[in-house]
Amino acid sequence: MPNHVVRVSIRRAELRDAAAIAQVHVDSWQAGYLGLIPASVLNRLTVSGQAASWHKLLRGQGTPGARTWLVAVGESIVGFSSVGPTRDDEEEGRGLIGEVYTIYLSPPAWGRGLGGELLDAVQADLARRGYRTATIWVLEGNTRARRFYELAGFERDGARREVRLDSVTLPEVRYRRWL
Repeated sequence: MPNHVVRVSIRRAELRDAAAIAQVHVDSWQAGYLGLIPASVLNRLTVSGQAASWHKLLRGQGTPGARTWLVAVGESIVGFSSVGPTRDDEEEGRGLIGEVYTIYLSPPAWGRGLGGELLDAVQADLARRGYRTATIWVLEGNTRARRFYELAGFERDGARREVRLDSVTLPEVRYRRWL
């Protein structure tokens, strides 16, 4: 597929999107995290298993303070993202800090500007909800994602944590941006 501009619309995810989001989730993890996350973890991901999880997640959308799930739709769903209140307990001004929890694109959609559109949409959602700052946690070794956030105006704020995935502990760094 040639690297050309793709037209997408961004809308709130719906329950019927669960399987398509699961496909993007599995594809993006297996391509984007290769070499960062153990292959045993990536190989166990299945669309059917993820679709069940997405069904549960999307059913809970809309409760006060909940995540907002957005999808990027072209001919099909090519990406998704979620945002909501920060999960960082130590944050001062918690009510003013939102967090980008996820942003993933199908690998064929990489490098076409769609990630930027999706990131703009979730930041706009946070701003509409009254948040003044957005944060995002990124695997420290994920240079592609870190470069993407830096180009979008996010700056590393010095926070670091370890996340456990199966039997492996992986370092994450936090980025922050004023909205």
